[in-house]
Amino acid sequence: MTEFDYRLDVSRGADHLLVLLHGYGATQHDIAPVAQHVDPNGRFSALSPRGPIEVAGGGASWYDFDASWTADPASFAAVLEALDTFVGSVASRLSIERKNVVVGGFSQGAGLAAWLAYDTPQESRPAGLWCCGTIIEVDNQALDLTAAQGSRALILAGRSDPNVPLERSRAQASRLEEAGADVTMSEHDGGHGLSAPMLADMTNWLTTIP
Repeated sequence: MTEFDYRLDVSRGADHLLVLLHGYGATQHDIAPVAQHVDPNGRFSALSPRGPIEVAGGGASWYDFDASWTADPASFAAVLEALDTFVGSVASRLSIERKNVVVGGFSQGAGLAAWLAYDTPQESRPAGLWCCGTIIEVDNQALDLTAAQGSRALILAGRSDPNVPLERSRAQASRLEEAGADVTMSEHDGGHGLSAPMLADMTNWLTTIP
Protein backbone atom coordinates (compact mmCIF):
# COMPACT_ATOMS: atom_id res chain seq x y z
CA MET A 1 0.00 0.00 0.00
CA THR A 2 1.29 3.46 -0.93
CA GLU A 3 2.13 5.71 2.00
CA PHE A 4 2.69 9.43 1.64
CA ASP A 5 5.05 11.86 3.26
CA TYR A 6 3.14 15.09 3.68
CA ARG A 7 2.85 18.51 5.20
CA LEU A 8 -0.33 19.37 7.07
CA ASP A 9 -0.96 22.95 8.09
CA VAL A 10 -3.92 22.99 10.44
CA SER A 11 -5.90 26.19 10.80
CA ARG A 12 -7.76 26.43 14.10
CA GLY A 13 -11.49 26.35 13.55
CA ALA A 14 -11.19 25.49 9.84
CA ASP A 15 -14.10 23.49 8.46
CA HIS A 16 -12.58 23.00 5.00
CA LEU A 17 -9.50 21.23 3.70
CA LEU A 18 -7.39 22.45 0.76
CA VAL A 19 -5.37 19.72 -0.99
CA LEU A 20 -2.28 20.88 -2.92
CA LEU A 21 -0.53 18.42 -5.27
CA HIS A 22 2.93 19.44 -6.47
CA GLY A 23 4.32 19.10 -9.99
CA TYR A 24 6.91 16.66 -11.28
CA GLY A 25 10.29 16.98 -9.58
CA ALA A 26 8.96 19.15 -6.76
CA THR A 27 7.94 18.30 -3.19
CA GLN A 28 5.21 19.01 -0.69
CA HIS A 29 7.29 21.86 0.70
CA ASP A 30 7.39 23.61 -2.67
CA ILE A 31 3.63 23.88 -3.01
CA ALA A 32 2.52 24.16 0.63
CA PRO A 33 3.19 27.95 0.84
CA VAL A 34 0.41 28.50 -1.72
CA ALA A 35 -2.12 28.00 1.08
CA GLN A 36 -1.07 31.06 3.07
CA HIS A 37 -1.35 33.24 -0.04
CA VAL A 38 -4.80 32.08 -1.13
CA ASP A 39 -6.46 31.61 2.26
CA PRO A 40 -5.45 34.62 4.38
CA ASN A 41 -8.36 34.14 6.78
CA GLY A 42 -7.51 30.54 7.63
CA ARG A 43 -10.79 29.05 6.51
CA PHE A 44 -8.95 25.98 5.21
CA SER A 45 -6.48 23.58 6.72
CA ALA A 46 -3.99 22.62 4.01
CA LEU A 47 -2.73 19.17 3.06
CA SER A 48 0.32 18.90 0.80
CA PRO A 49 1.29 15.27 0.11
CA ARG A 50 4.50 14.20 -1.61
CA GLY A 51 4.52 11.97 -4.67
CA PRO A 52 5.65 8.42 -3.80
CA ILE A 53 8.34 8.07 -6.52
CA GLU A 54 11.73 9.68 -5.91
CA VAL A 55 13.38 11.37 -8.89
CA ALA A 56 16.79 12.89 -9.53
CA GLY A 57 17.42 16.18 -7.77
CA GLY A 58 15.55 15.32 -4.57
CA GLY A 59 12.02 15.79 -5.89
CA ALA A 60 9.22 13.35 -6.55
CA SER A 61 6.79 12.06 -9.17
CA TRP A 62 3.24 10.93 -8.63
CA TYR A 63 3.38 8.03 -11.08
CA ASP A 64 5.57 6.32 -13.68
CA PHE A 65 5.47 7.44 -17.31
CA ASP A 66 7.31 6.83 -20.58
CA ALA A 67 9.53 9.10 -22.68
CA SER A 68 6.48 10.86 -24.12
CA TRP A 69 5.14 11.62 -20.62
CA THR A 70 2.35 9.08 -21.08
CA ALA A 71 1.24 7.79 -17.68
CA ASP A 72 1.69 4.12 -16.86
CA PRO A 73 -1.92 2.99 -16.23
CA ALA A 74 -1.13 0.65 -13.34
CA SER A 75 1.09 3.18 -11.57
CA PHE A 76 -1.50 5.93 -12.05
CA ALA A 77 -4.42 3.81 -10.82
CA ALA A 78 -2.49 2.74 -7.73
CA VAL A 79 -1.56 6.26 -6.66
CA LEU A 80 -5.06 7.59 -7.39
CA GLU A 81 -6.67 4.97 -5.17
CA ALA A 82 -4.12 5.47 -2.41
CA LEU A 83 -4.43 9.26 -2.55
CA ASP A 84 -8.23 9.09 -2.37
CA THR A 85 -7.97 6.96 0.76
CA PHE A 86 -5.30 9.21 2.26
CA VAL A 87 -7.22 12.45 1.71
CA GLY A 88 -10.29 10.83 3.23
CA SER A 89 -8.34 9.72 6.30
CA VAL A 90 -6.88 13.18 6.90
CA ALA A 91 -10.26 14.85 6.45
CA SER A 92 -11.79 12.40 8.93
CA ARG A 93 -9.01 13.05 11.44
CA LEU A 94 -9.74 16.78 11.22
CA SER A 95 -13.52 16.19 11.42
CA ILE A 96 -13.96 17.76 7.98
CA GLU A 97 -16.60 16.33 5.68
CA ARG A 98 -15.37 15.18 2.29
CA LYS A 99 -17.81 17.56 0.61
CA ASN A 100 -15.81 20.40 2.20
CA VAL A 101 -12.51 19.35 0.62
CA VAL A 102 -11.09 21.32 -2.31
CA VAL A 103 -8.52 19.42 -4.39
CA GLY A 104 -6.02 20.77 -6.88
CA GLY A 105 -2.50 20.87 -8.13
CA PHE A 106 0.14 22.20 -10.44
CA SER A 107 1.34 20.52 -13.66
CA GLN A 108 1.60 16.75 -13.05
CA GLY A 109 -0.34 17.24 -9.83
CA ALA A 110 -3.10 19.09 -11.69
CA GLY A 111 -3.94 16.11 -13.87
CA LEU A 112 -3.99 13.78 -10.89
CA ALA A 113 -6.17 16.22 -8.95
CA ALA A 114 -8.79 16.21 -11.71
CA TRP A 115 -9.00 12.42 -11.63
CA LEU A 116 -9.15 12.57 -7.83
CA ALA A 117 -12.11 14.94 -8.13
CA TYR A 118 -14.14 13.07 -10.75
CA ASP A 119 -12.92 9.47 -11.07
CA THR A 120 -13.23 8.36 -7.47
CA PRO A 121 -16.26 7.10 -5.49
CA GLN A 122 -19.27 9.37 -5.13
CA GLU A 123 -18.55 9.96 -1.44
CA SER A 124 -15.16 11.42 -2.42
CA ARG A 125 -16.56 14.26 -4.53
CA PRO A 126 -14.90 17.53 -3.47
CA ALA A 127 -16.30 21.02 -3.01
CA GLY A 128 -14.13 22.20 -5.87
CA LEU A 129 -11.22 21.51 -8.20
CA TRP A 130 -8.39 23.91 -8.99
CA CYS A 131 -5.67 23.12 -11.45
CA CYS A 132 -2.77 24.80 -13.20
CA GLY A 133 -1.76 22.37 -15.90
CA THR A 134 -3.63 19.80 -17.89
CA ILE A 135 -6.16 17.04 -17.32
CA ILE A 136 -4.29 14.08 -18.77
CA GLU A 137 -5.51 10.98 -20.55
CA VAL A 138 -4.75 7.61 -18.96
CA ASP A 139 -4.48 4.44 -21.03
CA ASN A 140 -5.68 6.52 -24.02
CA GLN A 141 -8.87 7.35 -22.18
CA ALA A 142 -9.97 10.90 -21.42
CA LEU A 143 -11.29 11.62 -17.95
CA ASP A 144 -15.04 10.96 -17.78
CA LEU A 145 -16.50 14.27 -16.59
CA THR A 146 -20.02 13.03 -15.88
CA ALA A 147 -19.40 13.60 -12.18
CA ALA A 148 -18.38 17.22 -12.83
CA GLN A 149 -21.99 18.34 -13.22
CA GLY A 150 -22.77 20.95 -10.58
CA SER A 151 -19.17 21.15 -9.37
CA ARG A 152 -16.89 24.20 -9.18
CA ALA A 153 -13.61 24.33 -11.07
CA LEU A 154 -10.83 26.88 -11.40
CA ILE A 155 -8.48 26.59 -14.39
CA LEU A 156 -5.25 28.60 -14.10
CA ALA A 157 -3.28 29.14 -17.30
CA GLY A 158 -0.19 31.01 -18.44
CA ARG A 159 -0.58 32.56 -21.88
CA SER A 160 3.01 31.62 -22.78
CA ASP A 161 3.15 28.22 -21.07
CA PRO A 162 5.41 26.03 -23.25
CA ASN A 163 4.36 22.80 -21.54
CA VAL A 164 0.60 23.33 -21.51
CA PRO A 165 -0.44 25.60 -24.40
CA LEU A 166 -3.21 28.05 -23.58
CA GLU A 167 -5.58 26.48 -26.10
CA ARG A 168 -5.25 23.16 -24.30
CA SER A 169 -6.26 24.75 -20.99
CA ARG A 170 -9.17 26.48 -22.71
CA ALA A 171 -10.26 23.17 -24.22
CA GLN A 172 -10.25 21.56 -20.77
CA ALA A 173 -12.32 24.43 -19.40
CA SER A 174 -14.81 23.98 -22.25
CA ARG A 175 -15.07 20.25 -21.55
CA LEU A 176 -15.84 20.96 -17.90
CA GLU A 177 -18.44 23.57 -18.83
CA GLU A 178 -20.11 21.17 -21.26
CA ALA A 179 -20.24 18.62 -18.43
CA GLY A 180 -22.17 21.12 -16.31
CA ALA A 181 -19.40 22.45 -14.08
CA ASP A 182 -19.25 26.06 -12.91
CA VAL A 183 -15.87 26.98 -14.40
CA THR A 184 -13.68 30.01 -13.69
CA MET A 185 -10.91 30.50 -16.26
CA SER A 186 -7.87 32.45 -15.03
CA GLU A 187 -5.52 33.48 -17.86
CA HIS A 188 -2.44 35.58 -17.23
CA ASP A 189 0.82 36.50 -18.91
CA GLY A 190 3.63 34.14 -18.05
CA GLY A 191 4.79 30.58 -18.56
CA HIS A 192 4.61 27.31 -16.68
CA GLY A 193 4.13 28.37 -13.09
CA LEU A 194 1.78 29.75 -10.46
CA SER A 195 1.98 33.54 -10.75
CA ALA A 196 0.86 36.16 -8.23
CA PRO A 197 -2.16 37.15 -10.38
CA MET A 198 -3.21 33.49 -10.56
CA LEU A 199 -2.99 33.17 -6.78
CA ALA A 200 -5.09 36.32 -6.42
CA ASP A 201 -7.76 34.75 -8.63
CA MET A 202 -7.56 31.58 -6.57
CA THR A 203 -8.04 33.59 -3.40
CA ASN A 204 -11.25 35.08 -4.79
CA TRP A 205 -12.44 31.74 -6.12
CA LEU A 206 -12.03 30.03 -2.76
CA THR A 207 -14.40 32.56 -1.19
CA THR A 208 -17.15 31.17 -3.45
CA ILE A 209 -16.82 27.68 -1.97
CA PRO A 210 -19.72 27.22 0.44
